[in-house]
Amino acid sequence: MNWRFLGSLAEARKSGCSGVYLIVHQGVFERVVYIGVSNNVGRRISEHYKGYLRGNRAIYNAGHDDDVYKFMSAYKIHNHIKHYQVLANQHKIWASTTVELSHPINLLSEKQQFDFQWEDILLNKYLPQLVVWALPFANYSYEKATEIESVIQTKLIKAFDLRGFFNLKQISILGKIEQPYLTKISQHIDSPKLDSASQVIFNNLHIAGIPIEAHRIFSVQLDKDISQRVEEKEARLALRQKNILRYENYGKPWTHKDQEKLRVMLVDFEMKPSQMASYLGKDPRAITKRISDNDKLSQGKWRQDLKWL
Repeated sequence: MNWRFLGSLAEARKSGCSGVYLIVHQGVFERVVYIGVSNNVGRRISEHYKGYLRGNRAIYNAGHDDDVYKFMSAYKIHNHIKHYQVLANQHKIWASTTVELSHPINLLSEKQQFDFQWEDILLNKYLPQLVVWALPFANYSYEKATEIESVIQTKLIKAFDLRGFFNLKQISILGKIEQPYLTKISQHIDSPKLDSASQVIFNNLHIAGIPIEAHRIFSVQLDKDISQRVEEKEARLALRQKNILRYENYGKPWTHKDQEKLRVMLVDFEMKPSQMASYLGKDPRAITKRISDNDKLSQGKWRQDLKWL
């Protein structure tokens, strides 16, 4: 079985073949951003194309000179949802599903609008870099197609640490995995034109596990970003350790006693968070957040009595 290049999304809409298809971003590296199956790939790609224009698909602020996996991969990231949310707030990720909505929303930053800014990113930066590859089936079988699709998805996700679809754990960032427990396919399938790390994965779909070579190549490809992530992690750990030494209750849960102390200092003595810190053994920012959370939860009534919490 051989992969067939169908061109851009606009060109791929004319194809009538059936089988597995890949949507690939051609940036610094050629990365797979979506995998699907269909008995009519052209029709399915047309749905994707229209979905992108509506804002009903995931969109990345990545053009010809970018590596889209810089945004998609959570390699060396502990809390990937928080990481993705930061990127979304920076207009690096528009996270959306295939569900058609009257007003599409960014699942990671719901206050954002799919307006001229995201439309500009889509039309002039992201969409022009998307191309389609298909693995045609002479006799299309949904079960057989999803076997190949699922193995590709699972291996790419593990090799490049792509995690779940943002805040929807049941969906892969590369599409829904129909058969998540499959580890390999019986037949050998060649690789389409992709980055070297991805090619290693595709050339070993018939073998269980992830080739070490793919990890090695990917770590070199993402070396600059990985180094930055490691440095940021070390800086956060250093700051946390500093705060632990400075505030005896740093990171510990708020007790009923802590809450009452906070209420009395705020209401009766009108103390500021910076003044409360030494008494509560907590960071002033944590105290400020607790006050805000309590006000929202009780509509300010906790200031009269903790029973409102």
